[in-house]
Amino acid sequence: MDWIRLGNSGEDLTGVGGRLQDVTPEQLARHCRRDDAWLAIRGNVYNVTPYMNFHPGGVEELERGIGTDATKLFSQVHAWVNYDSILKKCLVGRYRPRTTDSIPATDGSSPSSSEVGLGAFLATKEEKEKHNANRNTPLQPPQKKLRYDWYEQEERGSVVLYCQTQEPSIKVTLGDDNQNLTIVVSEKDASQSLHFLLENTIVWPPRLIQIPNSSKVELQLKKVKPGHWKTLGLPIQKSDQEMGEPVSYSNYSKMKVSDIFSVNYNTKILALSYLEQSFSTTPVGHHVRVHNTFEGQEVERCYTPICKSMVDLPTEEDQAHLYLMIKEYKDGLLSSWLATRSIDDIIEVSSSEGSFQTSCFTNRKELYLFAAGTGFTPMVGVINWARRIIIGKCTKISLTFFNRTEKDILWRDELDRLAQKDSRFTVSHVLSEADESWTGLRGRMDGELLRSQLPSRNPQDDPKTFVFVCGPTAFTQLTGGLLSVMGYSNKDYHCFQG
Repeated sequence: MDWIRLGNSGEDLTGVGGRLQDVTPEQLARHCRRDDAWLAIRGNVYNVTPYMNFHPGGVEELERGIGTDATKLFSQVHAWVNYDSILKKCLVGRYRPRTTDSIPATDGSSPSSSEVGLGAFLATKEEKEKHNANRNTPLQPPQKKLRYDWYEQEERGSVVLYCQTQEPSIKVTLGDDNQNLTIVVSEKDASQSLHFLLENTIVWPPRLIQIPNSSKVELQLKKVKPGHWKTLGLPIQKSDQEMGEPVSYSNYSKMKVSDIFSVNYNTKILALSYLEQSFSTTPVGHHVRVHNTFEGQEVERCYTPICKSMVDLPTEEDQAHLYLMIKEYKDGLLSSWLATRSIDDIIEVSSSEGSFQTSCFTNRKELYLFAAGTGFTPMVGVINWARRIIIGKCTKISLTFFNRTEKDILWRDELDRLAQKDSRFTVSHVLSEADESWTGLRGRMDGELLRSQLPSRNPQDDPKTFVFVCGPTAFTQLTGGLLSVMGYSNKDYHCFQG
């Protein structure tokens, strides 16, 4: 809130009077001190000097990027952050690295009309930039069409989708007539769609099943009236959903709170549903963004959707909801707002985002998960994937869960139920502020504790294990560093950003 108030105070945070300007690499490099700090992110240059003491990761982390094009560094650390909204009052201008097109002729002469053509004189600056961008963009191979098969029985029919990967994001929408069916499959930064006017009406919601050990997904449709259909229906080509269109994460969808479940004294689960007959899946390790506007400033936060239960299989109704575990922080503007939502309240949620791919651990036999606080939520998807999708490939799933006190443990009953049902799964709780009655592990993450929870063998000699880490930034960085010291390469573990 202090940063929002400073941005709305009228103070010039750009340092250049608010006049947008083009910035060369040489100019950018001169602003490389803590008291004079500029950096570039995705083509924009920001004066982050006034933001230094507000940066959640600390001044030192921000200093790593000042004076340079920090796009790569930013994408590695927290690509999901809406930097444009946070730093819009600090915008200096556009970053203009020199190219052969922009270097003036050494002899001082200008190109003749025969060299540049008449269009160059008539085109606007924006048109020229767009033309140059299109000219330098490499040609993309044609996208493959989404393949599918249709099977039916008397009461149900199934659309089997042949996806390119095992982690697609799938959105299913049914029109008010219960016949207009749209399926959008998003993977590898592109989406493909199927749109049918079904031969007859179906019951909402359908059931979506990921076929184990494959990239096939089955959508089961329950018929309103049992009987044989001659075909699935009439295919319809929608102009706004062409095959292979890029996936856009800029739009938010309005969702309503359908149900609320208490987890503990400061955490609850919100069950969200679309306003229309629609639902979507979230790939393992991916997240959604929730945002709201406070005092004219947009604030957003990422949440990893979870399932309704880690033990019970989801019903059709469960799949039609998005479940977010919300922990209320005293100083958390958005989390406090979410924690006070009621049934039927509207929340704006983005589509799923993320780059994590399950292929990094599908051939590993043993998974070791280290989570702190709400860093537990990405682990839910990993555990479900290992248990239900890569069936027969994973023999051990070990979760070490760090919390402050016993009452802070999230979903403890659910974890105990899972350990009783699945012999492959074990959970160990570690408390940093345990009372005298606690008989479990105590302390914080360190080398000794980490070694006690991992197999003693050298991961380079016996690469059966894979490690996942998620929690506050300090916890994640410390654990990742300890794993490196213990001989784990970056191919042997993955750190989710908390």
